[in-house]
Order: sequence, then structure tokens, then C-alpha cells
Amino acid sequence: MNMAFSRFIGVEVSADKNFPFTYAAIDAELNVRALGRGRIQDAFAFLAGQSNALAGVNSPLTTNKGLMKREEIRKQLSPKSHLGRWANLRLVEYELLERGINVPKTPKSVAKSPRWMKLGFRLFEELSKLGYAYYPHLISEKQYFECQGEAAFWNLLGHAPLKEGTLEGCLQRQVVLKMAGLHVPDAMRFFEEITRHKLLQNQLPLDTVYNASELNALIAAFTAYLCTTEENGTMQVGDEVEGIIYLPEKGIEK
Repeated sequence: MNMAFSRFIGVEVSADKNFPFTYAAIDAELNVRALGRGRIQDAFAFLAGQSNALAGVNSPLTTNKGLMKREEIRKQLSPKSHLGRWANLRLVEYELLERGINVPKTPKSVAKSPRWMKLGFRLFEELSKLGYAYYPHLISEKQYFECQGEAAFWNLLGHAPLKEGTLEGCLQRQVVLKMAGLHVPDAMRFFEEITRHKLLQNQLPLDTVYNASELNALIAAFTAYLCTTEENGTMQVGDEVEGIIYLPEKGIEK
């Protein structure tokens, strides 16, 4: 039996030097209750302040443990793989990349990992100190799991999204969230509010358009919602040794 949660949290860890953490919270009715960004201490404070929540974190849970080098694993891989049998990445990343989903590759050591990954590793290490248990857990009222924003949008859309971080990519992802049921601003209003004068004056109506990090945090929160509120709402990719990623199972109805 799944634990019932009142809040669903999404955390995006990015390469932003000033504010690498973006976090969002939605409720069981898919209302956005919180959306912010900050440093790691801000993320700690936000997560610590939750009393009953499931959190999806867009960051590698661990370094790669060399599964891709094991003979029994290599035999299961596609012989046509363009990644090579000695690729330095986690099995879950291999599986997503083989589907065409662009995801970062996690090195085999923390020292060789980029700064944002190191911050993610630290966040996962601290979650247990904040009272969070690894999902799924039968009794803990605060739990967490690994998510992947780009892969989650891919699954909901059914194909590769527009380039992440571009205006058109942000608009598309926000439309996807709206169609999935989240109570977010209608991104199509952006086009209704554009006039020739505003365009010439560099006055684009961007106040209702979420940025890439906010969208990734929201899709992680939505994935957390799907984990426990919809039967077969999510799918698992990866291996327990290196980490399992939860993603939306069903796409949006277009």
C-alpha cells in the first residue's frame, strides 16, 4: 500500500553558480504551492520544512559503479550502440541515451564530477538527516527518489521536446504541464499579448513563462504526484546498484 502524501516536491540541480537549486511544491489537486530557487542551504530549509511529502530530485543519486563494464550487463546491450561497451556512465543513462533522450553522463568518482553533480550528491546524503527515506518506503511520511526532467518531458510529449532553455522550448514544456493537469499559467497567452510595438521595444510578456529550471522542478513534482496517486502512473528505468529513475508512464492527450 502506497503512503499518502499531502505535498509533492520537485528539485532541480543546475550549473547556475549563484542559485543552483530550484524547488517546487504542488498539492494533491495539482496546485502550485511553492516555487523558488537558492543555494544548497535554501534547498535544505525548504525540504526540512515539509511535514508530509514525496520529493523527486533531478540529479544523479550516485556515481556510476561500473555496471557498464560487467560482461553480463554488456551482453544485454544493443550491439548497435553508439556509446561503446566501455562508456563511462550509469546504466540508467545508457538506457535513456539509447532512446535518444539527452541526459548527462555521471562519472565513476565524485572528484571527477561537475560541481552541480557534487551538490546533488550532497543533497541526497543530507536528505536522510532531514527525515527522508528512499522511495518506496511503507511508513515514512517524507520520501525521495531520483527523477530526470528532460526524460520526463520526453515521456509526456511522446517525442523529443524543443531545445531546453530556449523560449520556444520553455513555452512548449509549460503547455505540456498545463495539458497534464497542473494549474500553471497558460503559455499560449504569451502570443496573445505580443504586439508589434512591444516586440520592437523588447517588451516581451515573459512574466507568465517559467524558465527551464522552474519547469524541470515542476515536472519532478508532477512525477512525484504520479507515483502515488495514479495506478501505473510512473515507470522505472535503471538498476538499484546505481540508482533507479522514476518517469511518467503515460503521455498527454494531444
